Amino acid sequence: MNDDIKNFVHLFIDLPDYLVSLFEGIVTYVELKPNEIFTKEGEYSNDFFIVKTGIMRSYLLNEKGTETTRAFFISGDISGANSAMMQKSPSEVNYQALTEVTGYKGDFNKLIELTLKYKEYSLFYIKALENAYLKAEELLLDISTLTSTERYIALKKRIPGIDKLITQRHIASYLNISPVQLSRIKKKLNNQ
Repeated sequence: MNDDIKNFVHLFIDLPDYLVSLFEGIVTYVELKPNEIFTKEGEYSNDFFIVKTGIMRSYLLNEKGTETTRAFFISGDISGANSAMMQKSPSEVNYQALTEVTGYKGDFNKLIELTLKYKEYSLFYIKALENAYLKAEELLLDISTLTSTERYIALKKRIPGIDKLITQRHIASYLNISPVQLSRIKKKLNNQ
């Protein structure tokens, strides 16, 4: 049995090994190169991604070609066009590896089949959705109440060493500021 998968499932619910092995059967180990796209806007996807190592992001691309980073995904996070999969519609968001990323690509439809067959997987699915909802709500709260500086500090606490792992352009995009503004924030924090 794969300990990565067992540990991931146990983040949400304790399952006996025979049920964990069923989840193991719907995921495949994958390595993504830096800048590799996992899901592209406009595509139909049936794959979710469980990050083991590295950093992924979701981002929007406007008509002028400007990217806006919505979220970063790190070890233990589930990434992918989840709302598009649930609605069986094309993704409105791009999902991209920013660093070398390892993890597990899973088949969403097979996960749903497990939830219909085993009540334990229904509970697992609910717990995973609750977790995603809480993270999204926290992000919205941060956007609504924190300054760019405070959001940057929170990001550095969540992903230690992020400045050395990904470009300043991606960090600034996430904070919804320019790279020049981010440089000023960093300079101010270093002087304190």
